[in-house]
Order: sequence, then C-alpha cells, then structure tokens
Amino acid sequence: MKHPPEREDRIIAEQKENRILIPEETLRAKVLEGAKAAYDAVSTTYGPKGKNVIIERGFGRPTYTRDGLTVVEQVFFSDRPKNMGAQALAEASRNANNISGDGSSLTVVLGYHQLRYATQAVAAGQHPMDISETLTNDSRALLAALKDMVIPVKDEQLKEVATVSSGDPLIGQLIAEAVLYVGEDGGILTEKAPIMEIEREYIDGYYLQSGFTALQAGKKELVDPFVIVSGKRLSSSADAIEILNGIMKAKGLQAGQIPRVLFVGNIEDAAYLTIVNSINDGQIDAVVIKTPPMYGEYGKYLLEDIAIYAGCDVLTDNHAIRTFGPRFIGAVDKVIANKSESTLFADNETEAITARVAVIKDQLEAEEVPAVAEKLKDRVAKLEGKIAIFKIGAPTDTSKEEIEFRIEDAINSTRHAHREGIVPGGGVTLLELNKLGNGELANGSIQISQITRNALRATFKQLLINANLPSELKLDEALKAKKGYGYNLKKSDKLVNVVAEGVIDPYVVLREAITHATSMAAETIKAGMGVVFENTEKS
Repeated sequence: MKHPPEREDRIIAEQKENRILIPEETLRAKVLEGAKAAYDAVSTTYGPKGKNVIIERGFGRPTYTRDGLTVVEQVFFSDRPKNMGAQALAEASRNANNISGDGSSLTVVLGYHQLRYATQAVAAGQHPMDISETLTNDSRALLAALKDMVIPVKDEQLKEVATVSSGDPLIGQLIAEAVLYVGEDGGILTEKAPIMEIEREYIDGYYLQSGFTALQAGKKELVDPFVIVSGKRLSSSADAIEILNGIMKAKGLQAGQIPRVLFVGNIEDAAYLTIVNSINDGQIDAVVIKTPPMYGEYGKYLLEDIAIYAGCDVLTDNHAIRTFGPRFIGAVDKVIANKSESTLFADNETEAITARVAVIKDQLEAEEVPAVAEKLKDRVAKLEGKIAIFKIGAPTDTSKEEIEFRIEDAINSTRHAHREGIVPGGGVTLLELNKLGNGELANGSIQISQITRNALRATFKQLLINANLPSELKLDEALKAKKGYGYNLKKSDKLVNVVAEGVIDPYVVLREAITHATSMAAETIKAGMGVVFENTEKS
C-alpha cells in the first residue's frame, strides 16, 4: 500500500532515535562535571607518590594500575553530557600517550585544570571564543619556552628517567641498559612469564615499527611461520587465494592442515579482508604487517631487507601472481606482533644478511645527507637484530599486569629522552613555564593567561597532595626557589636541584601533554550547544 508523502516522512521520523538539545550553560556544567570525575579517578595516580586504581572487569580478577590512560578509558557515565566531558579528557590522554608513550596522567590533570579555569572565566563574563584563542596562544608560548629548556641527555641519566617513570630503580637500571644496547631503533619487548621476578635477555631479531592492524589489543605470536614479502600491491580476494593455494602446494600441505603465514608489504582492501576472514574462520593462522609509511625508495629497500632476513624473494610488480612459487616463500623461527610493532626472530648469520649489511655500511660511509644516513643506520640495526626482551614475573597475574604497564611506559619515556632530550622533573618545568611573561625566563616578553598559569600551578600542587605534603605552603616555597630547584618527592620535602638529583622528565612527554591538554580545553570551552541521544529503556 502506498502511503502519502507526508505520512512516509512521519514514519521515517518515528524510526529515528530521539535527540535532546542541551543549552550552553547546562552543557558546560555537565561537561565539567564529567571531566572532574575523570580527573578524580586519574589524579590519584599522578607523580612518584601516585597510588593504584582498582578497575572492575566484566568477569574475573580486577585490574590494578597507575597508568592514567588505562584508568580514564574506563570512566563512563549514562548521563550523556557528563560522559562527553570524561571522554574529552580520555581522548587528550590517549593522543598524548600514542606519541610519547607516557604522561597520560599529566595530560588529564593539566587538561582538567585548564578546562576548570576556562569555565570560571566564562562565568566571570569572558567570551568562550576569546578564551579558546587565548588558550591556543598559551600553548604556542609554552611549547616555545619548553623547547628552550631541553637538556641533551647523558647515558648515565637514562637510568633516572626510567626510574622516575617505572617507580623502581632496579627496573630503571635494566631499561636504561636495554635502550643503550639496542639503540634508538632496536626492539624492546615485554612478555609475562611463569617466574617470580623480572628478567631481561637479549635476542637477535628484526624489529619493525608496524603491526597487525586486525589486532585491537594484546599480542599475536606465530611459531615457524612461512613468510611472504610483497612490494606488489595485492588488493583482490583472488590475489590472496592464489598465494594461499600456492603455499599449500609448494609446501606439500594437505587439506585440513592450517598454515602459519606472515605477510609483509602491500596487502590491502579485499586481499587483506580475505586473509583476516580466513584467520577468523580457522583456515589459516596469520599476521599481516603492512609496509610502514616511508619516503622515496626506503620502503622498497626495507622490504628487500626483510625478504633477505626471511630467505625469500620480494614479490614485485614484475611478477604476475600466477608465477608465484617456492622462491617467494621464506621462513622465520617466530614472529610477535601487536597493533603497532612486530619482531621477527630467525638465524641472521647467513651470508646474504652479512653481505647486505656490508653493502649498507659502505653506503653509510659515503653518505653526506644526515637524514639518509639515519635511514641507513636504521636498516643496519634491524638486520643485525638487537632485541631486548623483558620477562615479567610476579606472584599473581594481576601483579604481572601492573608491572608490565609500568615497564612499557618507562621504556617509551627512556627512548624519547635518549632521542630528544630531557627537562627538569618533579613538576619544576611546570613552575618554570608558569613564570612566562614575568621576566624570569628567556622568553620574558611572551605572556600566558592567568587561566594557564593557574592550571600549571594546580597541576604541580597535585604532585604535592599525592605526596601528603602541605600543597599551598610547598607551592609558595617552590615558586620562590632558585631556577631548577624543586622537590625529590620520593625522598624528602627539602628543596634540591632536581636535575642533579636525577629527577628528570623526557621533553617529549611534557610537549605532548601540554599540546593535547590545551587543545582539548580550547576546543571544549567553545561549545554553545550540545546534541545527545535520549536515553531509552530497553524492554
């Protein structure tokens, strides 16, 4: 039966979920309420005296963690406007952590205080758009001043960076030694083990900064996989099926045998989906590692290196899929992959690898362009395969998980410090930035707003609160202290030269926390209306 047009419109409208409009003042209050709740959950983890948060799971044991991102990602509310405030902080923390690998608690604490003081400014009569612009300008000023404060890191200081991040000097020592051993681009992996303490070992492997994107979390391991390296773009289901059938035939596998395969390279679209679906259906066990984003010829050379490591040829545009055969099938002893990185393990003492390394080193000696030289060094490090593995043991799985969180954060912090330098830790850098515009810094002509100044001080005070120190008194004392002086909160409440005491932070961690906290506050304060779904009860 044909309905009149106006009735059809009404039927379609009735089928849509209802939306609710939240006016500006109500929205701003609710968003701040949600941000405050997320802040309350995370702020207790902040700093060297930060405490654990216990997170209930849907089933099984709870999670114990001091990782701010892990905590904030578990904060949800059925009150939708309130939930948006929590999720705004979660996104800022996640984005900062994705780049620096640490500083997620700092991002939440600083971001909340900037949003809080920005909201107060609106209540005092300032226009939200003006406040947003002010916060953006503050961010630029802070980042410029922060860059001027960077100190090149010494090898012996890496232990302090790792100790501050992990909260354990023994773990700090192990991590610092591992970073120095593998270099900036070598691989450092963590895995839980049936032991009672933490062990570190070095293994020869090929580390690749690209992972299996079908994994949402965790790690995937394949033992004795076949290896296919493709410089040729494989995009159709037929391409994937042809290669899988070719592996079965070349290796004499019978129907029902499940091949383990590592695919590396340009496997995309329907070819990628076919492989992932075959994994889900139990027909194969595989990992697909896409070629990392590269410039110029580097991606091509990288695939050639991987093929040499695995003992096969690269499938290129010069090869038709129908010519696929044994020479394109390599092998490694094992591959471990997560969403962002992978490591191949094999005997890398072959003549082909030795010859390849020698050729690259010859190119390196003649190379005059620093950027190209760095790429060549990276290729040598990968082929020589310097990998450090931390085996994490503890009495319970919960303890192992908590230690793994801390070790992974500390590894990331130490790597970034090694690569890009350090700044004074213990919140001292925040207080130094707070002085922008008062003539005490080289950037004395650059002003920051009272909103950001208050947020920086409040963030420093949270460190003091978590250390059970009188925050107002100690803040005032630290503000009057000589440049570079603050508190080693692990040891005492006396003012010390924090860098000399080994209280240091990676520059990248501070940079990303400031960038994403300020961006979140500047964007959120501009909201003049909210549109949310109406909560409905399911029958």
